[in-house]
Amino acid sequence: MKHGFKYLGVVMALLLAGCGGGGDDVSLPSAAELCGSVGVQPKIANGSNCASPEKTPVILLVVVGAGGNSSICSGVLLTPVKVLTAAHCVPAGTSRVAAAVWRADGSVKALNASGWVAHPGFAQNSSGYVNDAAVVTLPAAMPNPTMPLLVSQPSSVGDGVFLSGWGGPGFEFAVGYASLTSVNENHVGFTYTGALSNACAGDSGGPVYRAAGGRQGVVGLTSSGTAANCEVGDRSLFTNTQGASVLGFIRSQAPGAAEI
Repeated sequence: MKHGFKYLGVVMALLLAGCGGGGDDVSLPSAAELCGSVGVQPKIANGSNCASPEKTPVILLVVVGAGGNSSICSGVLLTPVKVLTAAHCVPAGTSRVAAAVWRADGSVKALNASGWVAHPGFAQNSSGYVNDAAVVTLPAAMPNPTMPLLVSQPSSVGDGVFLSGWGGPGFEFAVGYASLTSVNENHVGFTYTGALSNACAGDSGGPVYRAAGGRQGVVGLTSSGTAANCEVGDRSLFTNTQGASVLGFIRSQAPGAAEI
């Protein structure tokens, strides 16, 4: 697993069936179920790459730093003009953030953000990033659907969750699945054992989500990890969006976001 700005290394992220994390006693859902969790179909048979990115709330972000260097992150659309992502995706000096707007014919255009705000308590400690959340504001509505925040059911160890983003190894829109082995106020996470899915470069800020009441809701964001290249033994951490500090920040910056 790679972590974009984690330890100033590579971009962090998420999934793919062959690059996994979670308990060995949980089976990876079918490609149709993985892609169906965000309302689309598999791009290839028995794969986890998904077609029709214009129909999903998972957004590809291109971030340009002060020196002109660019990187890729992922995010989730909470309202037509608000994208939730990781704070480490928009470090100090960021000069431009653009959301990819995909068309049905596969073409894409960049929608430059009008602003972005990182959580004021964002920091790094020995366990990874804390308060690793940011909200990007767009000047016009994206056509993609939105995803609500899941606030009614706290996350627990053993929960099966979907992971989604634009990261490696293919750098295409993909969905994975994992089982949580750790939950606290700041993070949800797991250690990759070689089964299920894990985070890879480019997925930082992408959503971790699960169903409640027949709808998928965000419970986390890809944040940090301990090993490069999605390796076995990687301890993957995701910002707990149900934690009081992060949830309060999201509500203040995206007041129109739906909750379930």
